[in-house]
Amino acid sequence: MASGLSMALLRLPLGMRELIWWRLGWRLGWSLSSKDHSLILPVFAMEERLDICSILPEEVFIFYILPCLTIPDIAECKLVSKTWLRLVRKYYSCLRELDLSPWDCMVTEDYLINIIKHAKILRSLRLAKCWRACNTVSVSFLAETCSRLQVVNLSHCGSVSDHAVQELAVKCRELREIDLSSCYKITDCAMWALADHAERLQELYVSSVYGVTDYGISHIGFKLPSLQVLDVSYCFRVSNKGLVGFVQTDNYHLKSLRIKGCSKITDDFIQKLWAAGVQVNNMF
Repeated sequence: MASGLSMALLRLPLGMRELIWWRLGWRLGWSLSSKDHSLILPVFAMEERLDICSILPEEVFIFYILPCLTIPDIAECKLVSKTWLRLVRKYYSCLRELDLSPWDCMVTEDYLINIIKHAKILRSLRLAKCWRACNTVSVSFLAETCSRLQVVNLSHCGSVSDHAVQELAVKCRELREIDLSSCYKITDCAMWALADHAERLQELYVSSVYGVTDYGISHIGFKLPSLQVLDVSYCFRVSNKGLVGFVQTDNYHLKSLRIKGCSKITDDFIQKLWAAGVQVNNMF
């Protein structure tokens, strides 16, 4: 953790760095010049001699230092002391966006819940390939706790169920984007829930979700005029019938449709989609 904090300090804007160096130097009786940056590096290794939490305002940690650390490093900070635990929890409570995708295999259900139970104002959460963390229990807890969510990425999380998506649709009424690509347990029930409750939804990605059929997509087509982007690539059970709502509804604003691998959608129908102003991508 010492090296992580030191690197975080070096990534801060220059003015904030010099303020921290000055306060640390004043507390230790040093005379630090703006060029004498190397003195800061061993500071965090002298924990018994220096309590940096008593030197710097907690706002510096929450808004400047912790954001420069990786999520695993922040998790380690919690283990240092009760003060660090409080700072990390307060940092979580201020989060608006969180992307755990780079640490997909490390993130477990408990790991995720321990973060989101404090992050009640979270707006965007990306959990692509975090299959160990995403299941009915954790996603339902997410919907209950973070009701202001606008963007959710659960792609490649095979344990995400229809019930979990229903919870998101019902409780996160500001939902604007959801990615369920390669969530193989998802069926038309999830599509119906989104169509009935996610009135502000603008982007929906269900690529390679084989349980989605014409029934679910047609429900989306007729009941979600706010939708602008739809990806049903490799949903081989979707045909012309499921997309009729996107060309028959006058108040529809769909701009982009991806249908690669949907062999039941004919060229004639693609022409109708183009005529309705929809950019159709059936190549990639």
